Amino acid sequence: MASLTTTWEIAQALGLCAVAGCLILCVLAVRPRAGAATAFPLRAHRLLGWLILAAALAHVALLLIADPRVIEHVKLTAPRYEFAGMLALLLLVLLTAASTAPCRARLWPRHRDFQATHVAVACVLVVALAMHVLVAGRYVHGRVDALTYTLLSAIVLLALLRRRARPSPGRQSPPLAGRLVFGRHSRLVVAVVLGSLAALLVLLRAGSALALREPFLSRSEPLALAFPHDRHRAVNCIECHHNFTDRTGADSCISCHRSGRAAIRVGAEARFHDFCLGCHRAPPAYLKSHGPVGGCNTCHAPS
Repeated sequence: MASLTTTWEIAQALGLCAVAGCLILCVLAVRPRAGAATAFPLRAHRLLGWLILAAALAHVALLLIADPRVIEHVKLTAPRYEFAGMLALLLLVLLTAASTAPCRARLWPRHRDFQATHVAVACVLVVALAMHVLVAGRYVHGRVDALTYTLLSAIVLLALLRRRARPSPGRQSPPLAGRLVFGRHSRLVVAVVLGSLAALLVLLRAGSALALREPFLSRSEPLALAFPHDRHRAVNCIECHHNFTDRTGADSCISCHRSGRAAIRVGAEARFHDFCLGCHRAPPAYLKSHGPVGGCNTCHAPS
């Protein structure tokens, strides 16, 4: 059990490294028109991209090894934010594979076409990562952390708008889009960046994270769920069993939240993942000790 917990934590650390690496790659300038001595080498850029891809793949593989129930989060019944993570992984594969010389020459004969496409895909990658990271809540807890990560992602998106070298003295300065290095694709790249910034703002809306915890397809059979009441004696019963005070019922949580009642706008899976994970990762001040979330089997185990 201890070795599996260690594997789980290593997998999570690799995921964090992959996210950080993606954001760093977006910020680093590669071979700008001016100041080439301070540019990040193109070969190092490619190598770092492959290392990030390897870390992301290891993140998924080790999670599956540490807890076989993680397979439920790569099915069509997975929460929506997991699909954002899958999309981010596919985009990372596309960015790294397409940057190799043979693929690049065959798909984009013109350098500006490749550059604009690469940046546009990177914008979507940043947004997909934000959806996955913010909703998963593994590294980001609470409103302040969410705002900080969103601001960081916004800075990364704006950093993708590479500028041309400054015009020589006496020459008229071009319009804003003309100051970018993307040539005739400049307006399109600006539109993609602005759209990505708008998507980041939507993620900060109340209820967005809970909506992204919903699965695309409902499960035909619910997963086994065990709740050890004896380990939660420090928690007031009303925190979970609110139906005893608002008189909406006196049965179990599951019987109501899986009933499909119109008053319950969020499904059981989204609600309980949000409630249980949120309490364990950002517990109230009066809870001095709480177990970490070390895998799906922590809760999804037969009674």
